[in-house]
Amino acid sequence: MKLSIVLSSIILGFLVASNAVAQNPQTPDPCADAQTTVEMRDCAGKEYKQADAELNAVYKQLMSTLSDKAEQAALKSAQQAWLKYRDANCEFDAFENRGGTIYPVVYTSCLTAMTRARTKELREEMEEGH
Repeated sequence: MKLSIVLSSIILGFLVASNAVAQNPQTPDPCADAQTTVEMRDCAGKEYKQADAELNAVYKQLMSTLSDKAEQAALKSAQQAWLKYRDANCEFDAFENRGGTIYPVVYTSCLTAMTRARTKELREEMEEGH
């Protein structure tokens, strides 16, 4: 009798758990386990797009806090120079992979890392009262 109650409880537990999973299926992140170069390239592109959007938002926010036109021009000039530097630096970073299928992944990953670092720098500028 006790065994049947225990088994019934276990079966009931499994049914409740499987029903909860069926009602709330979690879509796995395809980038969490990217295996092919195509998947890696697509995921790297998505990460960069997010990082770039965040950088643009922070840049615009910082620009809006600057009331001095000369300071705004200085930020714009610095940002344009930084973009050229970032792109050239990532070309160098990925140079050994040129011609290979992994090149876009290495290049785009570099863009993402540098873009996130620049976003952090601009945020710090805002915190310092610029």
